[in-house]
Amino acid sequence: MPSIRLNRFLLTLSVIGLLLYSAISFLYGRETEPELPDTPAITKGQAADSALAFLKDRYRVHQADTYVVYQSKKERSGYLQKEGLIVAYLSAYNERYPIDYYEVSAKEDSTGRNFIVDINYMNSAVIGWRELSGSTGEAPMNAGKADTLAKVEMRQQGLDPADFTPVERAGTEDRVAGQTTRYYEKQSQPLGEAKLQLQFDFDGTELIGYIAGFSLPVSYTAWLEKQDASASRMTWISLGFSLIMTLAAIFYVIRYRKAMRFSRGLLLTAIYLLIYIGNNFNMYPAFRSVSGDMDPNLAAWASIIIMNIITVLMGISLYLALVAGEGLWRLKEQPKWPFWKEGAFGRDVFYGMGRGYLLALFILGIQQVLFYAGELRFDVWSVNDPTDSVLNMVKPQLFPTMAWVAAISEEATYRLLGVVLFKKLFRSNFIAVLLPSVIWAASHTQYPIYPVYTRLIEVTIIGIILGYVFLKYGFITALFAHACMDSILMGLSLFSLGGTFDWMIGLLYIALPGLVGWGLAWLHAKRRPPLTRGEPPRLEGL
Repeated sequence: MPSIRLNRFLLTLSVIGLLLYSAISFLYGRETEPELPDTPAITKGQAADSALAFLKDRYRVHQADTYVVYQSKKERSGYLQKEGLIVAYLSAYNERYPIDYYEVSAKEDSTGRNFIVDINYMNSAVIGWRELSGSTGEAPMNAGKADTLAKVEMRQQGLDPADFTPVERAGTEDRVAGQTTRYYEKQSQPLGEAKLQLQFDFDGTELIGYIAGFSLPVSYTAWLEKQDASASRMTWISLGFSLIMTLAAIFYVIRYRKAMRFSRGLLLTAIYLLIYIGNNFNMYPAFRSVSGDMDPNLAAWASIIIMNIITVLMGISLYLALVAGEGLWRLKEQPKWPFWKEGAFGRDVFYGMGRGYLLALFILGIQQVLFYAGELRFDVWSVNDPTDSVLNMVKPQLFPTMAWVAAISEEATYRLLGVVLFKKLFRSNFIAVLLPSVIWAASHTQYPIYPVYTRLIEVTIIGIILGYVFLKYGFITALFAHACMDSILMGLSLFSLGGTFDWMIGLLYIALPGLVGWGLAWLHAKRRPPLTRGEPPRLEGL
């Protein structure tokens, strides 16, 4: 095993990163304004029990199959943060109409009745529901009776019907033939320009749906649409340039095929595909959460199949980046990725792992400063996204394995391949590092952080750091730096689940890059080196 040697420069950077991270965390901790709760106080099983008890009492549903997903009112959360209305919302509305909640799907097999029940994940209270069954063939309820039943339900919900005025929702239609839908808007306690709106759905005889929402101002929704459109454009631009880089990799692989080592990248590509495909199946609840009016099970499996096809195509692109990138650097006589058979491999992996942890601490400190400066000076805010939450995974404990997917694919594409391609075009290290960093950053703008350009700036800065790390220390160190950074962040995300087991698993993932680096170095040291010319046969081989 290689001896431990400390790199004073990187050690200094890591200390700076820790100090920055600790200082910003301290500043966050001093903030006295209350925040939206983002950790459930009940389990999904308790949410399902609460929904079943409600359906039994209200609709005489005695047995039903249930499935629970986490949901969030992202647009509402964004408006409240953008306009500084979080404190007012928490005081007036959050207990009754929380931003984050559990959504319980319940289907009664004997009758085919299908319900969605929304549950406050802090206290198990029912906050809304709707029946998704088709038309009963009855005539729709008349407006007068619907209005009367709506007011009765308002009183049962503890609301004053006199404070609500009927409103028309432009562009809305009854979801099902024979269904009547009525909307009411609260006149008091507005939040900025937003007002509480209630939606009541009726079949021919009774209330079958109650949904509370907020009418957000057109100016905000238009701004949000522009932001999302901008993020989408940047993502497509990133995909376009990444495709061009893949085509360039194909060109160079064919042109220098005799010099290329096609076994390079097979193992890393296999690891990438294994983890990513497994994660696609693990995301089944997340895919259900965005199924809309489609059959949630069918929509989720369709999404999984599509994602697996995309993952395989991305795996092919990754393999080409590994082969072409490694080969082009070797042709330049500047190898950036040692072979297993080389005597320096174990040492490079061991030291690359150590440098990776030190650099990860520095990058996390820089990232924390960027986030804090953005919130303080540029009104940056973020919202919870159900499709990215560990609460919407079959096994949340598997999520941090995706740190290795990101590290392998992104360091191979945007550092190992990207830097050498742009060096061929511009012969400038700075431009060769900057351009693939911008392309990489543009692919991260669809994360729910606003304004979206801030994510472009933040990830570009991190990409520049990783680019120079790659040029100085090589592919292995850049890969470990990325894997360590993401493993720390993803491991910490398991802490929010609250269980002792989750904390232990989170700590294990934070330590995993170290275990991988040490294990590879140990295995490499145990290998039998090949015989040199003229060396007599070894006794163990006779």
